[in-house]
Amino acid sequence: MNSRALIRWAELHERRARTVPAAVMPLVGGGVLAAWVAWRATAGIVAASHAWLAGALVAFAVAFLRAPSLIYWRSDAALLAQLPIAGRPLFDAAMVRCMRAAQATTIAALVGIAPIALTGWELALRHAAAAIALGAAAALLVPGVTVAAAAVVVHSGERLLRAATALGGAPARTVEAGAPPRTSPAAVLGMVPGLAATIVIAAVLLVAPWLYGESPRAPAALVLGGLAAASVAAAAAARAGAAIMGRILRDVSALDRQRLATLDIRPPTLIERLIARLVGDARLAYGKDALLMRRRFPMAFALGAIAFVVLAIVGLARPDDATPWLAAAIGGAASYGLVLAARLRRPPIELARLSATLPLAPRARRRAKLAWLLGWWSVFIVVPGVFAALRQPEPVSGLALTASATIAMIVAGALLR
Repeated sequence: MNSRALIRWAELHERRARTVPAAVMPLVGGGVLAAWVAWRATAGIVAASHAWLAGALVAFAVAFLRAPSLIYWRSDAALLAQLPIAGRPLFDAAMVRCMRAAQATTIAALVGIAPIALTGWELALRHAAAAIALGAAAALLVPGVTVAAAAVVVHSGERLLRAATALGGAPARTVEAGAPPRTSPAAVLGMVPGLAATIVIAAVLLVAPWLYGESPRAPAALVLGGLAAASVAAAAAARAGAAIMGRILRDVSALDRQRLATLDIRPPTLIERLIARLVGDARLAYGKDALLMRRRFPMAFALGAIAFVVLAIVGLARPDDATPWLAAAIGGAASYGLVLAARLRRPPIELARLSATLPLAPRARRRAKLAWLLGWWSVFIVVPGVFAALRQPEPVSGLALTASATIAMIVAGALLR
């Protein structure tokens, strides 16, 4: 099967599984962003530009983080790895999925520029250039880095297996007493794309003043053009080594189920121990969820740390217009919190049939998941969010935003079944 045939079959499957037309969501998201920008435009073009940039960065951050799921963390990854399909078609099909997701996000960002276009086409074109550069990074750069990170994990695993074979069947990895545990492959798979996404967002923030007509901290043409060029180069380099794509799908699928992987269970952290004392009979279920979430979804903690840093910077810097940045950080974290709430009740975190055999009431299991979600939210969002809000000239709006998002997290966790 060649690339064209596999892409055609993948598109047919997606059309049959889709319940909403593909063109609807970008237009709806762009309309929401445009309404937000139009409301902020009443305070001036700078406020409107900040609002657009904050909303666009949240949307593209989601697109960046979807890259691993579109490439190898998929439900059909194990099946595709077992079929007689070469690595190049598998890579091309994955890149097409990433490009379509990036295209939808870019369209939403371009629609959101409409209120700015009413004030002048020059500024609108500058925002459009930033959206296209972010779209190129979401379509090419981050997926290319994602494939490279998976290739590193695969090659590392092969070296361990060869060493074990040479030693006559010895364990692939031995840990000395008192030695700190090494970084798990799952952490690498999530950390490297997250680092690339952070670099892209930081680069765009450097040229933020240029969007509304002021001098940027770095040449806008160089930064945005460099992002586009780096995106093309990353995708081309990843495609040159695409023969390994089949092994990536196979090994990541095995790693996802803890096959051929060293099980590395770390003790609960201090915060987890404190929360466990507060949940009563749900302590056992909470401990299980905490350990598995830390191992299986390290990106949750990386993103939480990024949100923490952003809110802390907003609190320390006290910008003239902090509302867009508070809304972007807290709103983006709330959106990701809803994703975590869903992951808490799905495999591999929760196996319904096995959990039903444990001497734990369903109410206790739900309380454990709510405790984990609120613990994550409190540490990474509530504490820095309240700090950032209190540091602003008008703290009421920031506190109201933080409280509203917290209520949304409580409701989401309480609705878990």
